[in-house]
Amino acid sequence: MVCTYEIYTHRRIKKKIIKKLNFFYILLGEDLILLNNNQKIILNFAKKEYFKENYIINIEKNTDWNKVINFYNSNDLFFKKKVLVINLTIKIFNSVLIKNIKKLFFIKNIDILTIIKFNQLSNNFKNYLSTQKKVFNIDIIWCFTPYGTNFKNWLKYEIKDKKIEITKNAFFLLFKNYEGNTLFIYHILNMIILIWKNENVTSQKIKYIINEFAVFTPSDWVNAIFYNEIEKAFYILDIFRKQKYNPLILTRALQKDLLQLIYIKREKITNINLFFKQNKIFFNRLKFFKFAIKSINFDNFLKVIRILLQIEMKIKEEYNSDIWIELKTLILLLSLNIKKIKT
Repeated sequence: MVCTYEIYTHRRIKKKIIKKLNFFYILLGEDLILLNNNQKIILNFAKKEYFKENYIINIEKNTDWNKVINFYNSNDLFFKKKVLVINLTIKIFNSVLIKNIKKLFFIKNIDILTIIKFNQLSNNFKNYLSTQKKVFNIDIIWCFTPYGTNFKNWLKYEIKDKKIEITKNAFFLLFKNYEGNTLFIYHILNMIILIWKNENVTSQKIKYIINEFAVFTPSDWVNAIFYNEIEKAFYILDIFRKQKYNPLILTRALQKDLLQLIYIKREKITNINLFFKQNKIFFNRLKFFKFAIKSINFDNFLKVIRILLQIEMKIKEEYNSDIWIELKTLILLLSLNIKKIKT
């Protein structure tokens, strides 16, 4: 077996497929937009090569691999080219899983194009690749949620691909407010095409969309606090206030994540990936937790937790506008506890 692999981003995979369609692809990551878009790119090009029938097999337990083997071995008089998407929903990453994937190479069928989606096991497989000198002859497509420069490059690619004209300030607004939120950005860009087709998109237009259609989760708010993005944390909190969001959900989300931070720090946990998996924390939040662990001053942490509990009691006893002011004060208090470090 030839043991090589190539890793491709969303921008590069289209150029690669135009030159040559492979018969085996791995989608690594859990970002729904990147997963769906990259799979769509492969399926569209596969269709041009007459792979017109698509099948999905979910692997929930090891015995489900028998379905895959049977699919590979099946043949009939009018055999057609097929695409098989193997969707890993199994929760255990071990040698049995790797062995079953390797089996597919020995029974490779040129009339079957295979796509494996690792989903929540993506980080496990990524770590496995880093320890292996001999792996697979495959194309690996990166579907992890991008941040920083990677997000900026992804956003530029999407804007160019959709032929949208946008000013630098408008681009910066999108990047600043929605870094890592590929789903909302994707919807915003489609909205821009519908509302301002063939028009230059200014920062005023972006502000209009942000104010009218902003969608945030409590995790986005906590992430901004953990990453010391105070203005962003205030902005998200203000959106929640205008939407009459239940502040109790926010206090509990922050309290839960702060307690997780304390536990990681106190127990000196080094394998944070495993901790995230055990506690069902999304891996796209890893960056924010790591920053907070290194930068937050834990001396006043218990004081912050006590204030959170007091705010929660106030919400239950008498709900009023002062609650939102206290939440802003809490953001400032946490930011004061953050040491200045280089990112």
